[in-house]
Amino acid sequence: MENQRIRLSKALLKTGLLKLLKEKPLNQISIYELCETSQINRTTFYKYYGSQSDLLAEIESDFLTQLDEDLKRIIAQNPDALFSVLAHLYEQREIFCILVQRIPSQDFAAHLFDIPSIGMIFQNMVHASSYSEEEAKYIRKFVFQGTFAILFDWLNSDTPEPVEHIAAVFGLLRNKLY
Repeated sequence: MENQRIRLSKALLKTGLLKLLKEKPLNQISIYELCETSQINRTTFYKYYGSQSDLLAEIESDFLTQLDEDLKRIIAQNPDALFSVLAHLYEQREIFCILVQRIPSQDFAAHLFDIPSIGMIFQNMVHASSYSEEEAKYIRKFVFQGTFAILFDWLNSDTPEPVEHIAAVFGLLRNKLY
């Protein structure tokens, strides 16, 4: 278990990297610049991470783990919680967009749809009895990638539509597709 000093050092590094990622790509951020922004010694950085990519991977993992925990609570209260899920993603849009922009989108999308709570939301979208296993696999892939594209465009917009509007769009798509 990490002590308070380790958690603080890591939190400062994560905050520093996210701040720098708003300005430029990961491959243009030096360890020196990251440590200066985070006000952390380079030795401390290397004590916990081997590279900026390792730190970004931990930020992604932390985000997805927290998202999964939050969504499990939301879904437990209401199994058809599309609006609540979208509202939660809207609240987290800044970090969501940074991660999508700085991690290859296919990788981030795959990691996002691998978390259990997201799987629960989409599990009933394709009824296996209606399709062959092969058809269901491709339909799920289509739904996941389309959903991801809509989420990214919506959350990355300078003036995102209200959550209610996007929830209605997803509801319309669900009704039309299924």
